[in-house]
Amino acid sequence: MTEREQIVYVADACRGTVEGSPEHQTILDIYNQYKPKPRYYNMKKTDPWCAAFVSAVYIAAGLADRVPIECSCFYMKNHAAAKGMFRDPARYVPKPGDLVFYKWDGKTIVTHVGIVRSVKGSALEVIEGNYNDKVGIRNIKLSYPYIDSYCEVDLDG
Repeated sequence: MTEREQIVYVADACRGTVEGSPEHQTILDIYNQYKPKPRYYNMKKTDPWCAAFVSAVYIAAGLADRVPIECSCFYMKNHAAAKGMFRDPARYVPKPGDLVFYKWDGKTIVTHVGIVRSVKGSALEVIEGNYNDKVGIRNIKLSYPYIDSYCEVDLDG
């Protein structure tokens, strides 16, 4: 299994996890037990958890060194940019395992992140924590207007 397939496999294993459930707590525990923890903050069940989900997937897959481990989309994107991983959506087609950052209407900073699951033509499938309060799939086009940027992750496959 390639590293890209491994990330998608681990993320897929979480599909359907509902916020507040024991499985949700497991995702938060994976993030909270990681050392060193960004800003020394322990995630709570009531916190927005999309970035912690992305981090937990990479931690559980044994590839935590490949992405900025974070519980904040804002800081995750900034760390990715500082590491040269930031990609403009107008100039880059993501691959499975890459990250997608969103900026919703009226927002000045990114407020959501997910993991690319697949790309077929102009169709993009993204697996996200905290998608309607669960781990779910977002099906969008590469031209989706709320995509702010991508984080290109150095993975084999």
